[in-house]
Amino acid sequence: MQTISITTAILLLTLVWVMNAQKSINWAGYQWYLRDDQNSGPGPNNWDSNNVWVDGNNKLHLTLRYSSTTGGWTCAELYTSINFSFGTFRWFIEGAIDQLDRNVVLGLFTYKGPDGTNEIDIEMAKWGRTEAEASNLFYTVYPHTLGIHDPVSSGTRISLQGTYTTHQFTWTPENVSFQSQHGFMTSPNTNIFFSYQTPTDFASSMPYTSTPLHLNLWAFQGQPPTNGQPVEIIIHDFKYTKA
Repeated sequence: MQTISITTAILLLTLVWVMNAQKSINWAGYQWYLRDDQNSGPGPNNWDSNNVWVDGNNKLHLTLRYSSTTGGWTCAELYTSINFSFGTFRWFIEGAIDQLDRNVVLGLFTYKGPDGTNEIDIEMAKWGRTEAEASNLFYTVYPHTLGIHDPVSSGTRISLQGTYTTHQFTWTPENVSFQSQHGFMTSPNTNIFFSYQTPTDFASSMPYTSTPLHLNLWAFQGQPPTNGQPVEIIIHDFKYTKA
């Protein structure tokens, strides 16, 4: 029977590990894992790590695009290698998020699961709705345990003054407060166009589990943009301040 040396076996195992290792990038001071997945939620969609990259100016790019290789549309998602807890999360986003196609969703969120729990979302989406005045920006918080409280949420129709916006939420043991601002703002008190705070009766249901932070750009119910055009969002920076 043919045998191989221990050294060769180790090399083969190392090669298998490298081939299966998840791709990652470093951005905004954190390591982020990139998602490669087929026919999976949300959507279902196909997820391609090539749809995420950092340019020479350290800006993060997310794309939703048609792939001639797969013959279908592919989405983007990345998430941190570390967990976050209470504090303030702030993103500086470039993109016409008020004009996203009705089938396109941009998500900024904490998530560890199980589904329906321990999640805090900022989502730019129409969720397939066709009405001209359909809301296209939503803030949502899910309880720490299934069944103890319905998720709480607020949405609005936004119309921007440009393509630069700042979005943040502050997560405490008692509440989550959200806000979005025109332009890139370092102060939380100016140019606010939408804000929301969780109600007092949700305090006992507040998520408290430390969780990775996710960013994604995807197709609602797996349906491509109605205009057939790719979508790109650029995130200039992300800042986290621990409570």
